[in-house]
Amino acid sequence: MTNETYRKTVNMTPIVASAAFAGGGLLILLSYGIRWLGTEPQDWRAGFWDEFVNFALTIIPLNMITLVGLVLSARLDWQDRPIRRTWMIAIWLYVANTVFTLGYFVPQNILLIWDSYTAEQASSIRATWLGLHGLRVIIAIAVPVVALLVVIGRAEAGSIAQRQAEQR
Repeated sequence: MTNETYRKTVNMTPIVASAAFAGGGLLILLSYGIRWLGTEPQDWRAGFWDEFVNFALTIIPLNMITLVGLVLSARLDWQDRPIRRTWMIAIWLYVANTVFTLGYFVPQNILLIWDSYTAEQASSIRATWLGLHGLRVIIAIAVPVVALLVVIGRAEAGSIAQRQAEQR
C-alpha cells in the first residue's frame, strides 16, 4: 500500500464510521424514539433492554472505529498546523459526544434496565433521554462533516501546491 493510499484509507475511515454512527443515532431518535413516545411506560420499560442491546452492538463498534480513524488521521497531519487544528475539532466533538454518552446515557440506560424508576418516572426520563439524544445526534453529525472538511481542505491545499510547483 502506498503512502497516499494509506492516507486516503485512514482519512476515509472516520468519515464513513462516524457518519454511520450518526445515522444509527438518527435511526434511534426517529424510529425507536417516536415509537417509544407512543408506548405505555410499563411496556416500554420491559422492552428497553432488548432494544438497547440491539442498537448498542451496532453503533459501539462504529464509534471505536471512528476514534482509531480520527487519531491516525490527526497523527498523519500533525506537522500541518491548520489541518491538525481541524482534525482536533473533530476529535473534541467525538470526545464531547463520548463524555455525554458515558456521563448521562449509559448511567440512565442502566437505571432503566434495572427498573429503578416507576412507570411514571420512566416516562419522564424517556422524554428527557430523547430530547438529549437529539443533541447527541447533532454532535455526532458534526464529526463526519468536520472530518470531510479536513480532507477536502487538504486536497485543495495539495492542488494549489502542485500548481505552484508546475508553474516554477
